[in-house]
Amino acid sequence: MTIFLLVIIYVVFVSLGLPDSIVGSSWPSIAQSLNVSPDYQGFLTVTISLCTIISSFLTIKLIKIFSSKWVCCFSVALTCIGIICMSFSSSFLLLCLSAIPFGLGAGAIDCTLNNYVALHYKAEHMNFLHGFWGLGTVISPFILSAFLTLDADSGWRIGLWVLASIQTAIFLFVLSTIFVWDKAEKQFTRIAEEKHQEVKEINLGFFKSFTIKGAVFTIIAFFSYIAVEQLIALWFSSMMAYTSIGISYEVATQWTAYFFIGIAAGRFVAGFVSSLISDNNRIRIGEAIILVGLILLMFNGFGMNVNSILMPMGVCLVGFGCGPVYPAIVHATPDRFTKELSQNIMSIQIGCAYIANITAAPLFGIIGENINIGSSEFHQGFLILPYVALIFLVLLTVGNELVLIQTKNKNNLIKLNNK
Repeated sequence: MTIFLLVIIYVVFVSLGLPDSIVGSSWPSIAQSLNVSPDYQGFLTVTISLCTIISSFLTIKLIKIFSSKWVCCFSVALTCIGIICMSFSSSFLLLCLSAIPFGLGAGAIDCTLNNYVALHYKAEHMNFLHGFWGLGTVISPFILSAFLTLDADSGWRIGLWVLASIQTAIFLFVLSTIFVWDKAEKQFTRIAEEKHQEVKEINLGFFKSFTIKGAVFTIIAFFSYIAVEQLIALWFSSMMAYTSIGISYEVATQWTAYFFIGIAAGRFVAGFVSSLISDNNRIRIGEAIILVGLILLMFNGFGMNVNSILMPMGVCLVGFGCGPVYPAIVHATPDRFTKELSQNIMSIQIGCAYIANITAAPLFGIIGENINIGSSEFHQGFLILPYVALIFLVLLTVGNELVLIQTKNKNNLIKLNNK
């Protein structure tokens, strides 16, 4: 049953990825259809992220009340409702209202499954699972771009109907297999008892979780990673379409898909090498690859022939580098902070990380919309995207290394553990 449950979680991770690339990849078309400014994407992102943060911070209480299986199941249902409502939105206000269930579902399922897998499964599964998340993020841009090619004005709506249908099918699958969770839990408990590895979780509550040694630095690292990922995911297509680079909306959407292809590929590769390379070293390798990709993106404005090679290659490399970072940080959480404290750290690090979506991503939208660099005809401010992402990459690297220093002594993470 533990293997069957793993299959279910794999499917759920696909459903978790489907909504994540919708806004960034199709925003130029949505903005044109609803007749709103390009920087309005920031407001939509803030709405989604606030709801994600709220549900992330409430995850511990939700699991206690409803259990992991029901939190997972209904979170998929919420994202499905959000996509359907978004497809019928006739105004930007309705689009933002649709984002509420969209974000609430994503946050709860993210925290629940990440901690569950980190506790019960090996590192390769964490990477493969996030690879399937990447698969979900790849599916969305390709479906949307296909319908945008047929109808540039309203093709995104048809694409969202298709994605909603896929999400509904996944929800029905998860609901019909809900009994598997209980049977798998019994097996996990029996295995833990046989190995004398019974874990008594310590629930510190929201505010006390921040007092765990190293918590602040893991939040900085996670925040910075999400900032890099979301800046590229949400604004790369805008950098291509709204600046003097002048790529069409359809091509910009397709190139954004390369970012998510890179993430998926990076996570699958990380899964295969996870037994050979530690979580910490996979993070470092990912950071180095992100750096190379960002350097390539800095060579924009060198002409269409160069851009058509460097831009897709650069964004794909950034994605490939991002691939191992998120699952490695998540999987390392129980080892870094102990299994007893892992759910506390998981909730605050994921919740605080998504604050990047309501700060870094929207702020960049305002900058890109209002700063003129050389020409008033285009939104040239979007061209600084790789430089801003580079700043967060440095913070990610520094924060991650400081976490390792802070958590060396497992007996001194909180006062309760002092001996």
